Amino acid sequence: MNAGRQKYVEIRVPVLAIFTPPHALGTWYMNNEDPAVRTGVETFLARDAALVEKQAKAFEAGIPTVKVVRLPHANHYVFISNESDVLREMYAFIGNLP
Repeated sequence: MNAGRQKYVEIRVPVLAIFTPPHALGTWYMNNEDPAVRTGVETFLARDAALVEKQAKAFEAGIPTVKVVRLPHANHYVFISNESDVLREMYAFIGNLP
C-alpha cells in the first residue's frame, strides 16, 4: 500500500486540520468498573493523546498555513460526534480565506 507514495513537504494553501486527542472509545470502555479494563483504557488514552498531539504539532510546525483544531474525545466520525464544532470551525476557516 505504501509503495510509490509521495511525501508532500510544501503545502502553500490554507489548511484546516481537525485532531481529536484522545479519541473517544465509546461508553462500554469509559463506564466499565473492572479495574483491569480501567487501567487498560487509561493507558490507551494517554498513549493515543500523546500520538495525536505529536501529529497535530507536526502539522503546526510543518505547514505555515495550517489552522489546527483539537476536539478532545470525538470519535472517528468527528463530523457526526462533534457536528456543531466542526461546522463552526469550517465556517470560521472559510470566512478567513483570502
